[in-house]
Amino acid sequence: MRLFLLILLAAIVGCDGAAKNVTGLSADVVYINGRVHTGSPGNPTAESVAIRDGSIVAVGTMAEVMQFADSRSELVDLDGNTMLPGLFDNHVHAEVGRGALMEWEGGLISEVPVWVREARTIAELQSAISREAERVGPGKPIVGALSREIWPNQILPTRSDLDVGTTSNPVLLTRGPHTTVLNSMALDIAGIDSTTTFPGGGHIGHDQYGEPDGRLYDSARRLAAGVAPSAAEAPTDEQAGIDNLKALLLQFASSGVTSVNVAGVRPDQLRYFQALYERDGEHLPRATLQIRLRPGYDAYDDLDLSIRDAIAELEGLGFITGFGDERLQIGAIKMSIDGGLSAPAYWSTEGYEDRPDYTGAIRIPAEAFYPVARRAHELGWQLGIHTMGDGAVEMVVEQLDRILTELPREDHRHYLHHVAVKPSDEIIATMARQGIGVASQPAFTVGLGAFAVESLAGDRESTMNPTKSLLDAGVWVSWGSDGAPYGPRVTLWTGVTRKGWDGAVYGPEEAVSREEALRLHTWAPAYQTFDENLKGTIEVGKLADFTVVGEDFMTMDADRIRYLPIVSTIVGGVEIYSAN
Repeated sequence: MRLFLLILLAAIVGCDGAAKNVTGLSADVVYINGRVHTGSPGNPTAESVAIRDGSIVAVGTMAEVMQFADSRSELVDLDGNTMLPGLFDNHVHAEVGRGALMEWEGGLISEVPVWVREARTIAELQSAISREAERVGPGKPIVGALSREIWPNQILPTRSDLDVGTTSNPVLLTRGPHTTVLNSMALDIAGIDSTTTFPGGGHIGHDQYGEPDGRLYDSARRLAAGVAPSAAEAPTDEQAGIDNLKALLLQFASSGVTSVNVAGVRPDQLRYFQALYERDGEHLPRATLQIRLRPGYDAYDDLDLSIRDAIAELEGLGFITGFGDERLQIGAIKMSIDGGLSAPAYWSTEGYEDRPDYTGAIRIPAEAFYPVARRAHELGWQLGIHTMGDGAVEMVVEQLDRILTELPREDHRHYLHHVAVKPSDEIIATMARQGIGVASQPAFTVGLGAFAVESLAGDRESTMNPTKSLLDAGVWVSWGSDGAPYGPRVTLWTGVTRKGWDGAVYGPEEAVSREEALRLHTWAPAYQTFDENLKGTIEVGKLADFTVVGEDFMTMDADRIRYLPIVSTIVGGVEIYSAN
């Protein structure tokens, strides 16, 4: 009956956008007295929206939509605020052992442990380590984290800095997912000295004398596995893991997000999401989960073994992309090819500006990526691959082109995460020809821009995190945040203004209009997850997912977009966040 109603209502919308309630069925909720930006090119604005059973049944003027209201309908006064299609973040992370998020310049970043939270300088960090060492006692590991945004490379500590805090405890600090810092005792426990080598996918930092400086980049963090448990993967009981996920997802909701693409979930973590959504799914953002596979050097020294294990894991899953429902579903396979901007250790086709002999970390080389990606494609999986640098983009696009030539498949929607360093025109043309998209995060210019400018110069710096040139070339693009920082507001602001961490404008030619920006953060991520017929615009028949904001995104001052007030977040007609 519900499906019949939605089809009938869609059919009776006239050419002027007006809807007539010929069914006689009343709406559950009617939103009135606001500005509605529908995201639909044919009918971009409206005054009112009506929903029934969690879906949209009318969009139009107040008079048109009130035909769907009766005494049983709830009228929600938007009080002059602006309703947008539900904002969709194409790249978030949610781990069961992870802490909460905290506000940072219009967005959300990972909250660091309490004991180190107030440290902003090396001296303050050393004092914090001393206090923590006294608290835990001699010999006990001290594990913590440093904010990427607050701790750029210019002040990142070394082993000798940490040793001032304590020489009686092993200290392991992470800064984002790509950098780990150890003190001397931790290096000794890990067996890392001037002769230690690493097979690939990362590297050990050294001082001017060739001694390890305590910094491990990307996959080299494996060398410290025996020092202390990772803060992000600390053991937790089932209920604590579920509660952690719920807290994170509700914080995403507080930034106006109605849907998330969780970019990398190991199979053994799926049960936490399933349990949470069975219990509380109606009060959370909708979630698409990417399954992370780890061929290459992230978990192995032997590439052949890593390939065999990854394919075996893939074949043993028993489901493919699309499994699930409107609340929780399985998305693409995730593999991380190179490092990140914050080390920086992305795979570059050119030497870094500050290190001309260095081109980054290759975590998954072509010989490991191709067989795993081919098998996933053959089984019917979508692929969503981490490629930060243009070297990683080039390799993956060439291998996907090869796979799609060998095994053609319509509407595969394979895509690349990030593409922070713009690739060559030839590679972009191949992406357009083969339908390979980009899940981009424009706000990297804010959260990670200070790192990127160390290693990028000229056009490579100004065009980092490209959007407009990709769209113009025929490549489909979606937007998200990846915690640099989390939240659509900073992404929308950077995508429209191209302003970065230092207030400078980077590559204004890569900016897009506000209408396009809204589409890139609503409809485009829905397209990425094969959900564009369910969400992404405010149209009859689609899910009632809305973000209500306190200013008109289309007309407000551009520099205020990063602080756009979030009034409420609505999923399936249910308010899951309210500023009140």
